[in-house]
Amino acid sequence: MICPKPLSVVVNKEIKWLWKPFIPYGKVTLLQGDTGIGKTSLMIKLIADLSNGIYPPTMYRKKLLPSQQGEPVRTYYVSVENGMDDTVAPLFDQFNGDRSFVQFQDESQGHFTLCSAEIEACVEQTGAQLIIIDPWQQFLDNGSSSDNVAMRKMVYDVQTAAEKTGAAVVLAGNYTKSLGSELRRGIGGSELNNTLRCILTIQDDPDGDPAFRILRVTKMSLLGKEMVPVGIRMTEEGQIVYEDYAQREGQFDNEGNDKVDPVQFLRQALRDGPLDSKVIRKLAEDAHIEMYTLYRNREKAGVDLKEQPDKSSLWRLKRC
Repeated sequence: MICPKPLSVVVNKEIKWLWKPFIPYGKVTLLQGDTGIGKTSLMIKLIADLSNGIYPPTMYRKKLLPSQQGEPVRTYYVSVENGMDDTVAPLFDQFNGDRSFVQFQDESQGHFTLCSAEIEACVEQTGAQLIIIDPWQQFLDNGSSSDNVAMRKMVYDVQTAAEKTGAAVVLAGNYTKSLGSELRRGIGGSELNNTLRCILTIQDDPDGDPAFRILRVTKMSLLGKEMVPVGIRMTEEGQIVYEDYAQREGQFDNEGNDKVDPVQFLRQALRDGPLDSKVIRKLAEDAHIEMYTLYRNREKAGVDLKEQPDKSSLWRLKRC
């Protein structure tokens, strides 16, 4: 049945962020990564800081801003893999969290199922502003775990509950190395990729530093611009500190692979003669290079720009 509505009935809504540009309020965020890479540690660090009103540093114009102080955030933590008494609580205390702002559920209190009723009950009974389900795959019903249509319905159901309550819902889970692209490695990967608007990935350091991780935005349809990763360092004292990743900006793509050097890219592209900016833009897209990166490196590459009558520009190598 077709039920059209005029766009005039839509009231614009501003996105509110728990951690910009990573975790929005009123949405479902998927946090994925290999087993043991530090997803749980990062989430416990997050809720410990938030329990004290310490908000994690945000990115602004590709710079990592300092943490901000605000009102404490209440969290509801659901877990089946991590013991509360021997893993979660000791790590939470290590991060100096305030336990009074966190409530939890494990299998001893009954089985939690990913659905709107459970999410809404969490918020209604505890006042939680953040709900973390870790690992989310353990809380699927039998239908959702084996049927893509049921998986899509589950995601939509939980997303609806998040929007209704205004809570930030984080689904933390592992993917399997042996399967293809990271977005499709786990249960219902393709459906999650198609349905969710916020997907984060924790990766090892491409340079091989064992104490360093990278938190990347794999998908974020709420912001129409490239997201710069944030570095996460595990200190010898057992703490987690955030590091500015801007110094490595442009070196790696979303899979952690080496990007093309923008200087060499420009010199190679223009070696046979000038190119229109539209052609440069298309070549840059194919090479996964942002145009601002090329503009920033054009002088270093020895590139001159000449404005065209149609307001485009001609890119050419300067003559020696």
